[in-house]
Amino acid sequence: MIGILKRAENNTYGVDLSKDWTNSTLSFVQTRRPEGAVPLIFQSLWFDDKKNSIYSFGGAKSSATAAVRKLAPPIESIWGFKANNEGIAAWYEVMGPISEIPFPSGIHRVASGMSTSDGNRAYYLGGYITWATSPSTSIDERTPSPGLLMFDFKTTKFTNSSDGGYRAPYAPPGRWPPGAMINVPRYGRDGVLVILPSGRDRGDFAFNNITLYDKENKRWYSQTTSGDTPDPRFYFCAAGVGGDQDNTFEIFVHGGVINNVFGPLSSNSDQVYVLSLPSFRWFRANYTSASSRAGHTCHITNNQLIMIGGGDPTHWDADDFNASADPWASGIGVFDLKALRFKDSYQAKANAYETPDFIRKHYDTAGSQYPSSWTSTAVKELFQGKSRRSLGHGAVAGIVVGCAAFSVICAAGAGFAMKRRSKPGEFLELSPSPHSSPSEPQELSASQRARELLTERQDRAEISAGTFVRQEFPG
Repeated sequence: MIGILKRAENNTYGVDLSKDWTNSTLSFVQTRRPEGAVPLIFQSLWFDDKKNSIYSFGGAKSSATAAVRKLAPPIESIWGFKANNEGIAAWYEVMGPISEIPFPSGIHRVASGMSTSDGNRAYYLGGYITWATSPSTSIDERTPSPGLLMFDFKTTKFTNSSDGGYRAPYAPPGRWPPGAMINVPRYGRDGVLVILPSGRDRGDFAFNNITLYDKENKRWYSQTTSGDTPDPRFYFCAAGVGGDQDNTFEIFVHGGVINNVFGPLSSNSDQVYVLSLPSFRWFRANYTSASSRAGHTCHITNNQLIMIGGGDPTHWDADDFNASADPWASGIGVFDLKALRFKDSYQAKANAYETPDFIRKHYDTAGSQYPSSWTSTAVKELFQGKSRRSLGHGAVAGIVVGCAAFSVICAAGAGFAMKRRSKPGEFLELSPSPHSSPSEPQELSASQRARELLTERQDRAEISAGTFVRQEFPG
């Protein structure tokens, strides 16, 4: 069933990516999280390829059970997930009350924001702050989080810079629907952050105007788009990959909730759109829609787009949200980026990503890689100037960060995925880790600081598709 998790979850789930599997036959490896952590939802996950670690930040207190609802949100912290030399992975606190590194006093825990990382730093934009996200505030209403948060992996410095005029999407009372932020290393000397808007109308936050952040100069810009532009939506998923065409980069968008406020819920959010850079042109993949989805995450590996979790957008605000049967076995969908269709299997040795033929044809006939007009000379220089970089064939970026030992996919809300080159091979780490302990946990005491988390027992279990643990979804 697609639905809301009725208990807090304390496991991180791994799937072997070194072997072929089908959605109905795959099995999971479980890694328990430390006992005592208050369950959180809407967390963001960042990958540090130099330390082979994943960092977890943000989230709001889960309301999965009555026991959990009574708990106060934990003190602000950043947690890490790392494997030791024996290949046993565990969670540990990187910054916070039981770590040697204190959490900065000027930053609150945030939930439902947009997040990405580039291997050196993590970025977090938007989201909301309430009493459910931070024990240091008593705010009842979901208050927008100001500024762009940046976490430096090397120095562990966590800062909040000015957002420079970025405006969060339209949000009715009680909601702050997140968009998506993709790291694009191909343009600029230090790469560009591309902000895909989340909204419910065709106003300022439609997909025809994309927000950009130049990481080197710390400046915000915008650029208009053209082509087959998606309808406004929220809780969609997005992932980016470097095209095999010279200088191109594609961002894939799927699903979401459409027309939640200004019209009836759409029954057809099973749509894959592609924003191709540097043309800033939207394309829509031509395939037969079958399963609308929202609140899920997207991850690209070679020519496959793996989608995890999610719910039925046509029942998003309804009492029967939990009534729809999940058409995806194990809650996982795989979209073939070459054939442009869904399939029920994963291929470990799939071909490297290639720019789809319909996008390649556009570039071949358009006579230019660039839009007909730029919003500013600064944006033109950013994407057309000498500072642009080559990533090589099929390089995956944005949500995916590659390295020799790990390749990680970070996602907010629905989970994350990790490939790891170790015994028994690469694996996909599916973490419904917005949830934690299934009982009534307490804050970890200072006496637990010396506990060696990497020696913590790692459970391995075969989980059938019918018993796969579901997420607690937004709303």
